[in-house]
Amino acid sequence: MEIPQELITALEVPALELTSLQGVNGVGLGLREENEEFFDELAVRVYVDDATAAPELPTQIAGLPVCVVEFPIEPLFTPDTSRHDPLVGGAQIEQAPMASGTLGAVVLRNEDSTLAGLTCHHVSGDTGARVFQPTAPPMPIGSTPDLTDSLGRVIAFDSPVTQTIPTPAGGTLWLGRQVDASIIALDEAAQQGRTFSNEIADGFGAVSQTLAPAVKMFVRKRGSQTGPTGGQIIGMAPAVWWKSGSPPDGHLYAMANQYEIFFNPAECPDGIFARGGDSGSVVLQSGSHDAVGLLWAGVSQGGRRALMCDITMVEQRLNVTLAWAFS
Repeated sequence: MEIPQELITALEVPALELTSLQGVNGVGLGLREENEEFFDELAVRVYVDDATAAPELPTQIAGLPVCVVEFPIEPLFTPDTSRHDPLVGGAQIEQAPMASGTLGAVVLRNEDSTLAGLTCHHVSGDTGARVFQPTAPPMPIGSTPDLTDSLGRVIAFDSPVTQTIPTPAGGTLWLGRQVDASIIALDEAAQQGRTFSNEIADGFGAVSQTLAPAVKMFVRKRGSQTGPTGGQIIGMAPAVWWKSGSPPDGHLYAMANQYEIFFNPAECPDGIFARGGDSGSVVLQSGSHDAVGLLWAGVSQGGRRALMCDITMVEQRLNVTLAWAFS
């Protein structure tokens, strides 16, 4: 489904204003939905924590019908214990004990042709934070942590935290970005004798290329918590809350131009596409090795919906390449 850029642009400010309402998580564009049944008709999708307690909303925005979607959007991170050596995409990582996510892939840094680990900023923490695989050891104040499972430190990140000029909307100042992503040095892992692969676990293989996602595209991912699951992109969101970190007083964090995924029952045996701990998973187009997104949000206890950012924007913002091979 082609969504005109002028419609996305026209919806950006109204989306931020609606997202300022209590209980509203974000506003998107995509397939019209009624009771989890989808129609081949463009609609404005308003995401709410609780559909039974949603605020009063317009029936149309920008000439399109409005559908209310219950989707309590949360960054997905939680603990796991699997260890991968060689290191591959889909592995569990931790920046601190009990704050886990997924290593999306081992990527190539364009500036110096070194390898790095790709995940979400809300998983890895800020530049200089040390990341472990599979779990972070206890780190009492004043002690030296055990570096056996350390990958290295965060090199760079891009997320709403990096925006410095806010966008006014509905009496709120928004700080936003199109990606929630970071890269991690792998030097400490190499020092421990660990090796690295450009593949993603569970037979997903290596990424062959990156493509911009599109509404109605079928996708799959391998997360550290739910393993391989599949779904379909059913909408894109000009603005959704990014409920991570602590924005300055009077400000809120937002993500722009995100893509919403709804599960495919045939590829999700337990009815769950993603849960806490899957943030950072690389999302591929079904039936291919083409990467289209980086998963960062969903329902923490497990749900049928998730959000991802455009993987081509991740590559651009962090100056990395997912499809690489050393000769």
